[in-house]
Amino acid sequence: MEIHLTLERETKNTIRFAEDETGQPPDHPGSPVVGTLYLQKAAHARLGSPKRLALTIEALG
Repeated sequence: MEIHLTLERETKNTIRFAEDETGQPPDHPGSPVVGTLYLQKAAHARLGSPKRLALTIEALG
């Protein structure tokens, strides 16, 4: 399952991303799967400081 998130705002040590309605899986429209994701600023910088993210969720067992 892939979910798209857009940068919402910065906090003291993190970047807050909100889930896009347009980036939700087709079998789960209209309600958030993750909702809000907080990413540490250092990790955000290592990714190139993107304004949008794609999050992949898969089961491990």
